Amino acid sequence: MLKYLLTLYSHVPLRTAQRIGSLLGSLAWYLRTNERRITEINLAHCFPEMDPAERKQLAKRSLQEDGKFLAELPLVWLQPPSRFTSKLYFGDEMEEIRQLQQEGRGLIFIVPHQGNWEVGLSEVVKNIEMTVFYRPPRQRWLEEVMTIGRQATGSKTAPTDALGIKQLLGALKNGEGVAILPDQTPKKSSASAAVFSPFFGQPAYTMTLAAKFAAKTGAAVRSVYMERLPKGEGFRIHLHKVDEDIYDRDLAKSVRAINAAVEQSVNVCPEQYQWGYKRFTIQPKGTRSPYKVLKLRE
Repeated sequence: MLKYLLTLYSHVPLRTAQRIGSLLGSLAWYLRTNERRITEINLAHCFPEMDPAERKQLAKRSLQEDGKFLAELPLVWLQPPSRFTSKLYFGDEMEEIRQLQQEGRGLIFIVPHQGNWEVGLSEVVKNIEMTVFYRPPRQRWLEEVMTIGRQATGSKTAPTDALGIKQLLGALKNGEGVAILPDQTPKKSSASAAVFSPFFGQPAYTMTLAAKFAAKTGAAVRSVYMERLPKGEGFRIHLHKVDEDIYDRDLAKSVRAINAAVEQSVNVCPEQYQWGYKRFTIQPKGTRSPYKVLKLRE
């Protein structure tokens, strides 16, 4: 039933969906939800020098952008990818992707939780075979909708397990592309799965997978995100080259290059980064999570 309702909803115009999402984000702000609390903590943690009033406005805008993202997902996953073709804006980014694909050494996309990272897949896969590394959601119906939507673009999916990692490595060796969300905190189950690396000056438990793939395969690495344009105008792709340290076998260096690339993207439009995610839950030994100890003044 819910899937049916989402399918009906997916026919609304993009601008309408974004207005609904902005309203949801505003409600999350005024109702003082846990998402607001986490967003404010993250921003205070990463931008302690920012004027508190400015930081508060940034937190509110961030929640509104998060709401827009959620409201856009049924449109992206349950409608033909061609629906957004006229609303995707590119410079030379697609030509660069085509050239990298022709080199045949594989391409790693570092995709931070910013803007709408789902909507650009339909255009990217026109130029390169793509496999998306993802953590399956707890809700089975949501995983089904997400998988259908991503595969409709022509991309493949790989779950965050040993088989998924093997699938990604095979894709790179075949000269294809893989997309990895690098700012998703992995479970603290393996010492080699993640390391602490600075993110806006704060220790963040960061996955090492993209760095290891880069060193092992020599694949090209680019940071990419889709910036949401105002008033339902569409999305603008941003493609950044990642520092050459990404190929260093010293994980401290290579992972730092990844976080630096994410910081570069965030600084372009910080309100569209997903600050409501508990990025700093896992901390170095002897340091408590900021979500437990940091008190904010109104």
